[in-house]
Amino acid sequence: MATESDVASTGTGTSKPASRWTRRRVLTIALVAALVLVPVMIGTMVYTERPQFCPVCHEMGPYYDAWAVGPHADTSCVDCHVDPGVVNHGLHKFVALKELWNHFTRVNLFPNYAVELPNARCVACHEKVKDTLGAKFSHAVHADKAPCKDCHATVGHEVSLAALDKAGILKPAATGPPVPGGVTPSAAAGHIKVACQRCHDQAKMKCSLCHKATHEVKPGDCSDCHTTGTKFLFKHPDGANCSKCHKTPANHFAGDCTTCHKSGGKTWTFTHPASTACASCHKPPAKHFGNACATCHRVSIPFSKTVFRHTGNTGEHSYRSFACVKCHPKSYTSASCTCHGGKIPRDD
Repeated sequence: MATESDVASTGTGTSKPASRWTRRRVLTIALVAALVLVPVMIGTMVYTERPQFCPVCHEMGPYYDAWAVGPHADTSCVDCHVDPGVVNHGLHKFVALKELWNHFTRVNLFPNYAVELPNARCVACHEKVKDTLGAKFSHAVHADKAPCKDCHATVGHEVSLAALDKAGILKPAATGPPVPGGVTPSAAAGHIKVACQRCHDQAKMKCSLCHKATHEVKPGDCSDCHTTGTKFLFKHPDGANCSKCHKTPANHFAGDCTTCHKSGGKTWTFTHPASTACASCHKPPAKHFGNACATCHRVSIPFSKTVFRHTGNTGEHSYRSFACVKCHPKSYTSASCTCHGGKIPRDD
C-alpha cells in the first residue's frame, strides 16, 4: 500500500516533465505562427501602401487617376501622406483602419482640403527650391507666408469637381482649394489663370510687379497701353497725351498730335488735316503772297513740290514775261499796272 509520501513524490515527479512539454508546445506554436503571420503582415503592409491599392475604395478612384497623370506619378502616396520610418508606417495602419471603417459606415464626400501634410514631407524631396520660379517671383519671400500645401494643394492630384461628381462623391456646394488666411484674391479682367490670383488682389496690382517691360519705361502703368490675356497685347490708349510716350522731332508742329496723326497705335503715318488754315502749321517764307494758301497750294501736294499757277487770264502780260512787281508794286494782294498809269489793261 502506497504511503502518503509516495503519492506526493510520484505527483511531483510527473508534473515537471508535463509542464516542460506544455511550454515547448506553446513556443513551437508561437514560432510557427510568427513564421507565418510576420511575412503575411509585412506583405500586407507593403501591398496596402502601393498606390495601386488606393482605388480599391471607389472614392479614391478620381484621386488615383489624377495622381497617375500628375507631376508626382513617380512618387508613392505614402511618401506624402505618411511620415517616414517603419514605426510611423506601422502606426498609420490604425489610421487606415479608421478610414476602412468610415468606408463601410458612412458616405464619404470630397474634396477635403483638411488633410494633414506637414512641410517636412515636402522638404524631404524638395530641400532646395529655385529662388526665382518666374519673373520677379521669389519663393523665399513666399515660403514663410503659409504651409506648402496651402499654395500647392493640388500638386499631388488635381482632381476636377466634374470627376468627383461622376464618381458620385462630390460634396454639395464644393469649390476649389481655399486660399491662405488673410488674403484677398481676385483676377484681373481678361488675365490668364495664374497662381498669384489665389492669394493676391490682382485687380489692384500693378503689372510691373510681375512683368518686366521690354521697352523704355514710360509714365503710368502697363495697363494704360496693354490689354491682359494670353499675350500682353499693345493697345493704344484713347485720349492720351502723346508726348508722355513719344518724343517729337525737331521743328515739329507744336499743336496736338492727333491733328495730323489719325491712326495712333496702329501707325503714325501723317494724314494732312482737311483744314486750309495752313498758317496754323506752316510758316510762309519772306515776301510770300498773302495768307490764302489754298489759292496756290493743295493738301495732296507737299509744299516742297508746289507749282505756282497764276490766277486769272493775263494773256501776253504773263507773270513769266514780266517781273511780279510790275503788276504788284505794293503787295500780292492787289494789282496795278505800272506801265499804264496804274490802271489794269482791259485788253491784250
